[in-house]
Parts: sequence; C-alpha cells; structure tokens
Amino acid sequence: MNDYLTDDEQVENIKKWWAENGNSVIAGLVIGVGGLFGWRYWVDYQETVAAEASVHFSSMTQALESGQYSKAITDANVIVDDYSSSAYASLARLALAKAFVEEGGFDKAEQQLTLLIASKPDQPIEMLARKRLSAVMLQLGKLDQAYQTLDIDFPSHFAAAFEELKGDILVEQGKTDGAKEAYQRARLAQPPVANPQFLQQKLENLSSPTQTG
Repeated sequence: MNDYLTDDEQVENIKKWWAENGNSVIAGLVIGVGGLFGWRYWVDYQETVAAEASVHFSSMTQALESGQYSKAITDANVIVDDYSSSAYASLARLALAKAFVEEGGFDKAEQQLTLLIASKPDQPIEMLARKRLSAVMLQLGKLDQAYQTLDIDFPSHFAAAFEELKGDILVEQGKTDGAKEAYQRARLAQPPVANPQFLQQKLENLSSPTQTG
C-alpha cells in the first residue's frame, strides 16, 4: 500500500481488499487454528495410545518371562488388534510367535512372523523376524521356504546367525558342501555366533566319514 495515500484512501483500499479477500483470510484462520488443535488432539491421542499399549506390553512381557503363554498371547493380541499403529505392535507379533512356539503352535508362529515381515517394520525387527520365521519353517519341514527367507541382503551383524541357520537348513536338505561353506562363513562372522563351540561341533560332524556331500 502506498505510504503517500491519504487516510481516507487507505481506509477505502482496506475495505476493498477485505471485500475481495476477507473470506479467504477467515478460511485461512479457521484452517490454521483447526490444524493447530487437530495436531494437538493427534499428539494427545498418540500419547494415550502409547501409554495404553505400554501397559499391555508390560503385562505381556511379564507373562512371557514367567511362562504364562496363554496370558502373553491374550495381551499380545490386544496390542495387535487395538494398537496396531503403535510401535508395540511389531514387538507384540514377535512375542506372539515366541509364545506359540513354546506351546508347539509352529503354524500360528509362522503366520504371525509372516504378517510382521509383510508390514515392513524397521530393519532390525525384520531381520529378527526373518531369522525366527526361517527357524519355524525348518521345524515344519519347509526347507526351501526356510532358506529363501534368509536368502536376502542382510546387515553384517546378522551374518553369524543367518549363515549358521542356512547351514542347518542345508544339512537337512542333504547339501553337505553348502552347509560347510555356510558354517564357515558363520564362524568367521563378526560379531560371532552365540555358541561357537556348538558351531564347531556341527562342522566336525560334517567332516566325519559318515557324512557325504
């Protein structure tokens, strides 16, 4: 607005501008204030959801640690069903799979781990889920699927666990040479395998005269 306009001209120009733009200004204020309160509501809602999910998660964890698998399954299902958008949902599926395995429900564990991987969780959780899913499939005799679950580009810090499990699968498939190679890769990986003595025993068993390639 020109600084040299008279007061009357400024008033008239303001009236004209408001007539042309007033509705959009009001709309902008409504949207802005509404967005602010909407965002605040969303933050409060997310905090409430996280707090409620945390209670169930704590209960689920305690149940798992004490071997109360039925209760752990109940709490985990509540998290998965009612708090699927929270960070606890992925961990709940891992817990469900563990509880099902402890009760011998390998099919149910396979289902939960498959759903978890399909949800595209953070990489560490996905890698852990893949390792556990492969182990479950190995128990179910699904050897090809078990191997394929691990046959991906994985972070180096998962190499020991993945390669050792690959070796276990290859042993079951009768592929002794491939199993030896996988076990050797596991032996050299860093960080090392959880039980290096057991891994060494597996290698020695494959090298015994009774084993064939």
